[in-house]
Amino acid sequence: MGLFKPTGTLQKIIKVSLLSALISTSLNATAAKDVPNDPNDRPTPADIIIMNADIRTSDAAKPRAQALAIKDGKFIAVGSPHYIKLLQSDKTKMIDAKGKTVIPGLIDAHTHLIAGIDLINGVDLFGVSSKQTWLKMIKEKVDAQPKGSWIFGGRWDATLTAEKTLPTAAELDKVAPDNPVALVDVDYHTMWLNSKALAELEITDKTPDPVGGTIQRDKNGKATGILLENALDLYNRSPKVIAAQGDKSEGLRKVMAHFNSLGVTGAHDMWTNSGDIYTDMLKKGSFPMRIWYGYMVDTSEENSGEQAWKAQADKQKEMNAFAADKEKAMGKGPQFRYGYHKYFMDGTLMNHTAALHEHYSDRHDHYFGTPLYTQEKMNEMVQRSHQYGFPVAVHAIGDNAVTMALEAFRNSPQGKDKINRIEHIELTKYANIEKFAQNGIVPSMQPDHAIAPNFLETRLGNERLKRGYAWQSLLTAGGNLVFGSDWPTAKESPMTQLGDAVLRLKEGKVWYGENALTFDEALYAYTMAPAKISGWDKEIGSITVGKWADFAIVDGKIKDPVPQDIRNWKIAETWFAGEKVYDSAEKKS
Repeated sequence: MGLFKPTGTLQKIIKVSLLSALISTSLNATAAKDVPNDPNDRPTPADIIIMNADIRTSDAAKPRAQALAIKDGKFIAVGSPHYIKLLQSDKTKMIDAKGKTVIPGLIDAHTHLIAGIDLINGVDLFGVSSKQTWLKMIKEKVDAQPKGSWIFGGRWDATLTAEKTLPTAAELDKVAPDNPVALVDVDYHTMWLNSKALAELEITDKTPDPVGGTIQRDKNGKATGILLENALDLYNRSPKVIAAQGDKSEGLRKVMAHFNSLGVTGAHDMWTNSGDIYTDMLKKGSFPMRIWYGYMVDTSEENSGEQAWKAQADKQKEMNAFAADKEKAMGKGPQFRYGYHKYFMDGTLMNHTAALHEHYSDRHDHYFGTPLYTQEKMNEMVQRSHQYGFPVAVHAIGDNAVTMALEAFRNSPQGKDKINRIEHIELTKYANIEKFAQNGIVPSMQPDHAIAPNFLETRLGNERLKRGYAWQSLLTAGGNLVFGSDWPTAKESPMTQLGDAVLRLKEGKVWYGENALTFDEALYAYTMAPAKISGWDKEIGSITVGKWADFAIVDGKIKDPVPQDIRNWKIAETWFAGEKVYDSAEKKS
């Protein structure tokens, strides 16, 4: 029997296999050479190593990398694989990223996590365009609850409906005669109540409108069930509502888990209480997020005295001292700080309540929108917060509201050493753009507000839109631009927000693309820039040696130019302080 002699295609396959084996052997030999023979000359072994990655660090000193190593919850090496592979021991967890993009843990710089609890536990009407469907969904929730219990939730949008009119208490009463129902609209500037809820809140036809708010009434002076702007405080601050909501910690953990699945490891949360829920949660242990908390100040006359202000300052010191002590014991870095105060200067474009320098294009009564406060009053409130040590965030959507907010900061002598911010800035004067950097004021914006269906064209007209959502202009002028979602009023996905910032695609066309950002610019606004506001930029915000290992692995490699479908990209894994807190593969299984 003769010897087998391979020919043709088979011969080629064998040659390729032998070559591959030789290359593999060579690589292993090289790796072996790189490992020091002297056991006393070994670098500290890593707990976790990620190789073969496209790492976008948000670190200007090293913006890109291929590998990283983690020890005790912190990054100990970021860069090329040559050194990092020396950190491997038999106990090191090795992760092959398979070329996927790794980004720092995302920080949502403007959100309302606590507000989302009512959606998780209640009725969510987001994107539903039929009033009949609203009422059907509400009735289903009512039928599943005990008689007399509160029903919460909302995110309804009357502009999506055929009627285009605000709903009424009478409509709610038909499906919920015995349960108080409170449903906030998608912008969180309008509340829809039924008669039972109005009675529980002691709102009658004769209840006076609060400053900066309206209790809507019909032509006969009867309350319709709609609260606008600051009138929502009659609900938000009601002891009956707070008592009915009960322990929110379980719901908030669900909200956090959802945000972890989006790559988010930090948030600037703004709500109407002082964040007690977070310190209550810390008493029970850590949670997988870092919270910079902003208190929406109660501006009512009865709660604006010196005693109320001192109480808030004392509360801040107490809560932050407690959080700092708990963090030391838990060893996962910063978790919570009561950081700042928030005020509203105007409403929304949707409701014609944003304050403009020029009249609304779709109104024929020469209407500009009315600021919620006079300049003098806003100056006073900002100065008072600064006096008690609080930085300030001001909601300002219209260009006049932005001007007034900038002026309030300029007039506050004690605010010069504080990181103040203006939220939304949907429209601003060109002359105001440079004032942000000049005065150290942070522009805080939400990209999807520009791209989602809205009323910009009809409310403002095309000429003013050139000054709308001026992200690149603000960044170019030196502003510390930060991004967030404004969830639950908008989509919470950071990939949606990042995609909108980079592409500015609206209805398939580029919308004033001169104000678009690069991916790395947008990513910085969602990572390092928010970290700077909280004072945590030495600990989080970038993939940098010495910082806590908060990061996310995107389910794919983000290339330049950024693909148009990036808004829909998912997160494969999310890590917090070196611990995996979300894995899409585990969720699928």
